[in-house]
Amino acid sequence: MKKTRFLLLTRFIAILFIFPVAAAWGAPAPLVPEAPIISEPPIKKLFFQRPSAPSRAPAVSGRRLKISLREAVTLALARNFDITIEAHNPRIREREVVEQESVFDPAFTSAVNTEKSKTDTPSGLLTSSGRQTTSEQTVSAGIQKRLATGADISIIFQTVRENSNSTKKTINPDLDSSLTLSISQPLLKNFGIDVNNADIRVATFSLDQSLLLYRDRVISVIDSVEQAYWDLVFSISNLAFRGKSLGLAKDLRRRNQIQVDVGTLAPIEILEAEATVARREEEVIVAERQVQDREDALKKILNVSDNLSSWGLRIIPSDEARFTPVRVKEMSSTMEALKRRADLENARLEIKKSRIQLKRDRQNLLPQLDLSASASNQGVGRSFGKSIDRQSRNKGYTFEGGLSLRHPLGNRDAKAKFDKARLELQRANSSFTQLEQSIIEEVRRSVRQVRTDAKRIEASRLARRLAEERLDSQEKKFKVGLSTSRDILEDQENVANAQTNEVQALVDYNKSLAQLGRATYTTFKRFKITLGDPRKGMSGQKP
Repeated sequence: MKKTRFLLLTRFIAILFIFPVAAAWGAPAPLVPEAPIISEPPIKKLFFQRPSAPSRAPAVSGRRLKISLREAVTLALARNFDITIEAHNPRIREREVVEQESVFDPAFTSAVNTEKSKTDTPSGLLTSSGRQTTSEQTVSAGIQKRLATGADISIIFQTVRENSNSTKKTINPDLDSSLTLSISQPLLKNFGIDVNNADIRVATFSLDQSLLLYRDRVISVIDSVEQAYWDLVFSISNLAFRGKSLGLAKDLRRRNQIQVDVGTLAPIEILEAEATVARREEEVIVAERQVQDREDALKKILNVSDNLSSWGLRIIPSDEARFTPVRVKEMSSTMEALKRRADLENARLEIKKSRIQLKRDRQNLLPQLDLSASASNQGVGRSFGKSIDRQSRNKGYTFEGGLSLRHPLGNRDAKAKFDKARLELQRANSSFTQLEQSIIEEVRRSVRQVRTDAKRIEASRLARRLAEERLDSQEKKFKVGLSTSRDILEDQENVANAQTNEVQALVDYNKSLAQLGRATYTTFKRFKITLGDPRKGMSGQKP
């Protein structure tokens, strides 16, 4: 009967303590939801809050996509792979913060043990059979927790049922119940809230850094869109100029052929024109390839090609390279960059992380001195109820305390970690100073580039007008026999090059403005872009 009661008691404790823990382990964590199972390409299943701009992204359909620069930027924000990939890092870093915080979460513990033994005895006084038989079953359950001070605290309830055929046992079987409170507190090494929260603070700074890197990645993508867009604009204009130059060469060859046929021009003029036509046809072929290369580069950034056949999409820029005078001030641009740049703020956080690690490693140079203490009450009875009753009346109790000291001879491990942390802080400070100087140099160079390209536009426009006037004058002289085909072809080439140089100057000016915006972090303001938190999802929005 007593054995049956003990088995029922054991099952009751198992249901009360063990099953809820198993259920908790099997259930998903409420604060950190699991990622969905991805059965198709990941891009279709991942949701996050993308950057948004006032303009709407154009629909990609058909074989041609006419798009403005602002629309191209908006489309890149909605579809670019680099932004999608970088958006995962803040989520990963956020989970690392939770991982470090979970060190201080309370833990439920439980155990069930059983033991049975037979021992030979030399005398029959202890047992009637000459062999001592003992069986013992132990059931325990409790809570353990680490405190921010570094202390480990636990409270454990334990019941031990012992049955023996020894004649010395007056109560058989007996149940021994106890409740024990234990604490272990470091006093030197690993002591204090700052030391024990160091990993959490470092993980938090890493999360902040990932958000800064995400912002930097978005600006980098926008700058790439601008550079690729204006490169495509230039390539299309260059192809048009080369085609026009080829047409002029063919027209001159046709006119020379007529004059040779009527005998007013030497046949050598035909060869000169044909050689020029062949050379300009090669230039057109090269220019066509350049347009296709620049189209593919822009398609990759915009991610408008979902399959192999869609790479045949033609992108037609609707914006032309124009000159809009912009006043740039070197000092204000530099100050704005130093205030806004994400990479500089990232370097500051790296210094903070290094300081936290240095502070922790400095304290851990101390010896390990731990204070431990425990208190328990205990009661024994023939049944579980009696043992609990005697325990509650403190029929038995135990107090225990002590100090333990451990210090490695030489303490080389702690010293090496401290020296490493000190060197890492020095490196972080040097990297910050170097980056600050690089940013200042980059902004100054970008400002000079904007000013230089603005002056190039004026010079290239003048050169183009003079080249066109010279060609017109050369055409008039050729008609009256005062010029040769070579002179005409050279002037045609000069006009085509001057037109190309003018467009190149306009494109470079717009590209240098984009680079200045990248350097000073004014891109968001220029395009009126709102940067959301990539850790937050948007229902129904797909990358």
